[in-house]
Formats: sequence, C-alpha cells, structure tokens
Amino acid sequence: MSSTSRPGFRPEIQALRALAVALVVVFHLWPDALPGGYVGVDVFFVISGFLITGSLWAEVTRTGRVSLRQFWARRIRRLLPAASVVLVACLLIMFAVVPKPLWQETVVQVGASALYAQNWVLAAGSVDYLAAEGTPTLAQHYWSLSVEEQFYLVWPLVLLLAVLLGGRHRRVAVIGAFGLLAAVSFVYSVLLTGSPAGYFNTGGRAWEFALGGLLSFLPAVRSRWLSVGGVVLIAASAVLYSGQTPFPGATALLPVVGAAFVIAGGANRVAALRPLQFVGDISYSVYLWHWPLVVALPLVMGDGWQVVALAVTVPLAWATTRFVEAPLRRSLRHPYRVAIAAALVIVVAGTATWSTVQVGISATAAEQRPGAACYGAAAIVEGCAQPYSAVGIDTAFAAQDRGILGTTPCNSDGTAVVRCEFGADDPVRTIAVVGNSHAGALIPGLEEYALAHDWRVVLFRKTDCLGVSTDDASGSGGEACREWTRAVLDELVRDEGLDAVLFVSHKNALHYLTAAHPSEKAEAALEANIAANLAAVASSGKPVIVVGDVPGTKPVPAPECVYVHRSEYDPCALPRATAGLEDANVESRAASATPGIRTLSLLPYLCDTTTCHSVIGGVVVYFDDHHLSASFSRSIGPYLGAAIGESLEG
Repeated sequence: MSSTSRPGFRPEIQALRALAVALVVVFHLWPDALPGGYVGVDVFFVISGFLITGSLWAEVTRTGRVSLRQFWARRIRRLLPAASVVLVACLLIMFAVVPKPLWQETVVQVGASALYAQNWVLAAGSVDYLAAEGTPTLAQHYWSLSVEEQFYLVWPLVLLLAVLLGGRHRRVAVIGAFGLLAAVSFVYSVLLTGSPAGYFNTGGRAWEFALGGLLSFLPAVRSRWLSVGGVVLIAASAVLYSGQTPFPGATALLPVVGAAFVIAGGANRVAALRPLQFVGDISYSVYLWHWPLVVALPLVMGDGWQVVALAVTVPLAWATTRFVEAPLRRSLRHPYRVAIAAALVIVVAGTATWSTVQVGISATAAEQRPGAACYGAAAIVEGCAQPYSAVGIDTAFAAQDRGILGTTPCNSDGTAVVRCEFGADDPVRTIAVVGNSHAGALIPGLEEYALAHDWRVVLFRKTDCLGVSTDDASGSGGEACREWTRAVLDELVRDEGLDAVLFVSHKNALHYLTAAHPSEKAEAALEANIAANLAAVASSGKPVIVVGDVPGTKPVPAPECVYVHRSEYDPCALPRATAGLEDANVESRAASATPGIRTLSLLPYLCDTTTCHSVIGGVVVYFDDHHLSASFSRSIGPYLGAAIGESLEG
C-alpha cells in the first residue's frame, strides 16, 4: 500500500515532516547556508501536538475514554525501536572514533536519552558556564525526543482531566485547557528567552504542542495559499534567524504559525510528490542518524565530510525505517517490558564505561607529581629535553582536571561579593586575586605556593566579569558586572589586611566590558576607566599587579585535540603570533599605561619564542580550550608565586 493510500493519511503532514527534517539536517551540515534551520524542530513539535491530540480526541469521541496503557504502548512501539538502535550505535561509534575525554559525557547523555531526560541534562549543563562550552556529544539531538516523550506522558492526562471536569461540555473544556496551557507556556517561554537553559525547557516548549493540539479542533480550511504562506513563514525563519536570535520565545511564533498554516491548508499536488513523501516517511530515522554522523565524521576525515554524512544518513534511515521501525510497530509484544529492558541495557553499558574511565582518571590523579623535575611548566622554563611529548598522557584525566572550577562554588552569581580564601591560616602575606574563571584557574598553583610560603590567597571571581571596569558601556557582564565590580573595588580599598591585588586579565576583555565592535572613542573611555580603577586601588597603599592571559587552543579543546594527535610530538601547538598577547587586550594596555601598576606575563610558562604549546612536561595545559588545567596551574605556581614576591619586593 502506498503512503498516499493509507486510510486517514494526510500527505501534507509527511511533506511538512520532510521540510522540517531537511531544515535541521542542512543547518547541521552547512550552518552558514541555513543559519535558522533549527526551527525544523519546532515544526515537528506542532505536528506532534496536532496528530496526538487528534488521535486522543477521536478515541474520547468514539469510546468516551482514553486507554492510557494502549496510548503509551503505541508511542513505545512507534519511537523506541529506532531510537534504541541508534543509541547503541552511538556507543559503538564512541568507542571507535570519539576522543576518550568525551566518553564520560557521551555515556551520560546516551543514558539520559534512553530515559528521555536528555533535555534536562543539557539544560543543567548549559547553566554551567564551563559545561556550556563543551563539545557536542553523539546523542545531544535526543533532547527534542525527550521533550516529545514528556509531552506524550502528560498530554493525555491533561486531556482526560479536562474531559472529566467538562462533563457535557467536554469539548469546550479541553479547548479551554489547551488554550490556557498554551498561553501560560508561551509567556514562560518569553521569560526564559536568553537564559542558558531556556532552549531545552519543556515548559517553554509546551505551547508549540498545544497550538498544534488546538489546530486539531478547527475545521479544515483547505487552502493552497494558506499552505504556501506557511511554507514561506517557515523558510523565512530558517533563512533570517541565526544562533544569535533570541529563541524560542516570541521568535518561535514564525515557524510555529507557519507549520499550523501548512496543516490547516491541507493537501495539494506539491505535498503529494513522491520524493517529499519518501523523506517524510523516513524523517524520524533521518533525524536520529544524521547527528551522530555530524559529530563523528569530522574526527575521521577532512573536507567533504558533509556530503558523506548526507549520503550515509539517507540509506541508514531507510533501512532503519524498513527493517526496524515499521515491522516492530506492528509486532512488538510486551512494549513496556521491552522499553524497560532497552533502557537498562543502555544505562548499564554507559555506567560501566563511565566507571572504567573514572577508575583510570583516579589512578592518574594519584600519580601526578607537582614539583618534580621537568614536570609541567618546569620542562619549558628549565629547558628539559623533549618537553612537548604527549606519550602516555591520560587525556580523560586532563578533561576533568579543573581544580576549584570543577569542585568549589567560589563564584558570584549576582552582585554580592563572594570571598574565597586559600592557603595559610596565619599568613605573613595576603594576596587578593580578582577576575573571572581564568582567575580561578590560577588558584591551584597559587594555593600550593601560598601553603609553602605562609601566604593567604583571597579570590573574588564572577563569570563574565573581570572586576576592573565601572564604565557604562555594556558588555556580556552587563549591569550586574558593574555593580559587582564597584563592590569588589570598595572592599579592596577598605581591606587593610591585603598586601597586594592581582587582577587577572582576559585577551577578549572587550567582550566582557563593552559592546561588540566599540568605537575608538568608547574603547579609549573604557581604557581610561580601567586605569582609574586600578590607580584607585593602588592609592590605598596596595601594590596592584595585572596578570596577562593564556593563549588557549580555541576552537578545539586541548584534551580532545591531544588525544587525536597523541602520536605526534608537540601536538596541537599554535604559533605564538596568533596567541593573543597582552598588548591585545584593553585591561593589559590600561595597566601598562598607568604609573605604579605592575604587569606579569604567563607566556614564559606556556610558549617559547615561536610557539605556544598544549602539552608541556607531560601535562595537558588546558582542560578545555582556554582554562588552565589544575595540574598545569600547580606546575606554574612556584614560578608565578616567586614572580609576585619579587614584584612586591622590587
């Protein structure tokens, strides 16, 4: 039986599915060509809301009730087989090609996907600034399937409750309940727009399903022009939107309303074209397969991987639909038992992998030898032989070697000053360190030096803030950064127990301190403001030192890059000319131009005359692409501490 001859079949739905999955796939393969292609997911949400609500209401109309057990069993038969096959494939691909530093995060997300909680894992991770910068995993795209499954779990319950409360007016009650839910969810989505976790929040996406559900109660319009208008709205959002567009929120109205128009417009000859129907038929499996290939293929091949990904995705999706999804949808017995068993197998396999990697990480941590000859920074400072060899390095350990950035909640979330202290209890010298996470990355080394020399280190840290500018220009830190900076500067001036203040700069300081692409006048005003603030702290009798930034390895995290190129000598090194030297950032320039303000460079511990390195003295320098690993920070500690001491005594 052809797809267009199935009873109750609506070819425009399949065509809309084809359009939605095409947008997503093109966006992931060629993001510059279709920067807003992610709206295809929202189109899928509208389709799901329309079809599921229509099915549930038809059952209510026919029988007066809904069999939750049968409804959820149908969802399991429809979605679970293909999803489980691809998750198992993700684990196999991980072992074959994914860098070991990503294994633990991958199995966590595969397990969360098997339990349909992936969106909440990503939401929690995106709140964490460091985690939000991580490399995508093979199963990251399952976030949308998790949102859908949560919808399938709750939606029939909402409908049944409305039916029970509505009595004879159950249709009105159901429409009213869905309308209220859509309105509340839309407002919530608008409020979440711009927040790190807002994109993955189920509550902020529910209105898209609800709008599709409300559409199922409306009479068919059957207008070709309405369908064309809907496609135009979807296409416009896919072309005009980008990663910088606040989303979902109000901007999601364009693709969501577009999808509703296409559904309301009904079938037409274009929608019934066989190529569109074919892609629509396999769209679910296309979505499942394309993303693991997007992540994996660049790891094993160079240019042209996008074409290969597309060429492999389509036959894999067809085979999965033909031999897994379609037959098991009809014949799968005991769907609940199968669902539990599949989830358990995937979660247990992931847990075993996670535990095995963790045992190795713990063993490596115990073997670290700060202070040993030719360890870490000592290898470059002391001129050791073969200082940049990657032989035997545990890159999985390096990816977790975060020091206080991974374990201590020493960060101001708002404007209140959080003061964290390290080192001696009865110090002979107390040093304040001010900045963002780059300041926090220096603490492991400074803490060890402080303990050895009876110093105390006091950290004032805030994400997206450097603690030096009270200028009105708005950078990524915004007004909260300026208020926090004022409070920190006041405390630094008042605290008579401080012997010196270190401001840790950032080569992209302008990003944090002012608007994008500031004018020369605005940048000069910012530099003057920073200089005045540094001078104000110095005038209180405390020496002020500005520490230069680290080169980093952007865009590839060092542990992953080193793992891939571990057979090479000096893997993932970068030319020093591209490192972003101190004179490239406004904070360092202000310090250099202000009398009495001292500067220290970290480059002697990271770079030689021509090259900046990712592996030095058997240690991976960064745990991501721009934060010093705790081990390397500790290896810098003796040199940085001594340089600070000499600066204060000089």
